[in-house]
Amino acid sequence: MDSLLVKNTFTASNNLKLPYRFFEPNIKQQKKIPLVIFLHGRGERGTENGERIYRNAGFLMNENSLLTTKSQEKYPCYVLVPQCSDKTENEEWAKWIGNKPETPFKGLGKDGSYQINPIPSDSGKATLELIEKLIKEKAIDTSRIYITGLSMGGFGTWDFIARKPNLFAAAIPMAGYSDPNQIQKIKEIPIWIFHGNKDQWNPVEGSRNMYQLLKNINADVKYTEYNLGHRDTFKKAFKEPELISWMFSKSKKIK
Repeated sequence: MDSLLVKNTFTASNNLKLPYRFFEPNIKQQKKIPLVIFLHGRGERGTENGERIYRNAGFLMNENSLLTTKSQEKYPCYVLVPQCSDKTENEEWAKWIGNKPETPFKGLGKDGSYQINPIPSDSGKATLELIEKLIKEKAIDTSRIYITGLSMGGFGTWDFIARKPNLFAAAIPMAGYSDPNQIQKIKEIPIWIFHGNKDQWNPVEGSRNMYQLLKNINADVKYTEYNLGHRDTFKKAFKEPELISWMFSKSKKIK
């Protein structure tokens, strides 16, 4: 696994050196293929670019891993796993109002919501720039770019699709906070939300609310709630039999 996800570093326009792992199928592509992006949780922040940044990505690590030859025959794709910086206490994939080095968690509501900051985090900005760079360099099908993330990566998944709604064909946020004011921006993106109702870190109410708001406007949205805590939710979500086929079935119209 460690050799398949090749280490690299991207220097962004904000001078952040973003470590990342990238999987590229070992076959000559006759046509463009999807890109799958995984955003890790807060405990995996750093700069060493080690195995911990992908170890909780069940769809990379379980028996149905996207990286196997069998999976690649059915669902050929590139996989990107960036590592969020820990340069300040408040550095996260997402950036919200109140999120400062002195007050890293200020602005997070007890209802699982926040208000997105107009300025992205440094790691978020760098990752979005890296995605654009890979699109230019690789045979990526820009109508099929998928993003998923857990915990802090769930925050990031909601944040990224709100900042770049025309970039993503589907999103799978797991157990994160979100901004309900972004509904109109993301309503065209198919979304499958996961959360546990025993989550001791991130309130399940946030995911319930986003699901209801999206459902109210007839968006393509699914919601799965488990009677589980924080970490057990991710483990079970990645084992959902329909998850991979659902994700790869989605494509967006290129404008």
